Amino acid sequence: MDEKVVLKSRQKLIIIGLLITLVNPIFAGLIFGLYLYSEKEFKKDGRLIIILSLLWGGISFILVRRFFPF
Repeated sequence: MDEKVVLKSRQKLIIIGLLITLVNPIFAGLIFGLYLYSEKEFKKDGRLIIILSLLWGGISFILVRRFFPF
């Protein structure tokens, strides 16, 4: 049996995705963004989460390298 999950609020899903991206941009944010991108009705939102995840991950990496040189 193929059951489809119906989300009650699209806005809540996007807010959760943005929070995940802020906390763990590269792995969790990217995976969640790719999941959203694979869904037909969330393609635009998934693309936004992926882009923000990559940008925030790059900025985080630059800041860590600048303030904590190894």
